[in-house]
Amino acid sequence: MQSLLNSLDTNHSGKLDENEFKEICRQLGFDASAAALTGLFHRYDIDRSGKLSKEEFGKLILKEGTGGTKAKKAIARMREVLSLRAGGFPTMKAMGTQFRIIDRDRSGKLSKEEFNIALDCLFKAYKVTFSVTEKNELYNFFDRDGGGVDYNEYIRSVRGDMNEFRLNWVDQAFNIMDKDGSGVIDMQDLTSTYDVSQNPAVMSGKQSPAEAYTVFMNNYDTSRDGQVSREEFIESYQWVSASIDNDDYFELMMRNAWHITGGEGWCQNTSNLRVLVIHFDDSQEVVEIQDDLGLNKNDYQAVMKKLAAQGVKNVKAFKLAS
Repeated sequence: MQSLLNSLDTNHSGKLDENEFKEICRQLGFDASAAALTGLFHRYDIDRSGKLSKEEFGKLILKEGTGGTKAKKAIARMREVLSLRAGGFPTMKAMGTQFRIIDRDRSGKLSKEEFNIALDCLFKAYKVTFSVTEKNELYNFFDRDGGGVDYNEYIRSVRGDMNEFRLNWVDQAFNIMDKDGSGVIDMQDLTSTYDVSQNPAVMSGKQSPAEAYTVFMNNYDTSRDGQVSREEFIESYQWVSASIDNDDYFELMMRNAWHITGGEGWCQNTSNLRVLVIHFDDSQEVVEIQDDLGLNKNDYQAVMKKLAAQGVKNVKAFKLAS
């Protein structure tokens, strides 16, 4: 078995990606569809790194090793059902309200009795139940300091956090918004970067531009202090990331959402403005406008300024590309 793991770990990282995982399953004769194997992979990829260590594979898939595994397996069941059922991780985010209701003494942590009630309530809709032994191990796993189960620690363990690849994209998006480099996004940063004029609610008259900016800020400003810190911005995307299995799709989503130019294959940006540039010699070319977040495409001079900044010369005119 170890030789098979080593032969597929071509980059000698000590970890297996999803394709390597599926190949091992195939060679071991696992009779399952590709979709089922994908679900199995993500069940055990608890930290959502997109990789399984060879030790994790051996212990969790082949059931090697003993002691303390019931909690990990129970967490894997939680992650599996949240990954595969409609509403999954976004629904889990709303569980915070239920946690606070169950936290009768308002300590901010759940006692063992409260934690058991929470498990029964929160996963009842997914038809997932836990044995007494599993509940005991889960409580001991989450109760790091002996004072009860903290909801945020529970979330991090079940939801997992973004890998470095995804964190890099979120950092890029934050830096686009943080125009003055202050380390926080405030309303001035937002209004100078983000154009809400094409927001459907604004266009229909249901929201004023000011209201649209406030709604946008509230999506990230969890502390409600009028500023979005990098930590708040990243935490918002932790939830988005939890519902996206594929790193390439995450990259595409971030490129298009924040108008980050570039990308290869199906990760290529498609949201940035493209214009048909007509030169003075009547030659033509399609040019992608870089860093166009908030740019009004109908502002002729603003688009011309962007073209000049990108080094596009001898521009007689341009047309919006279809």
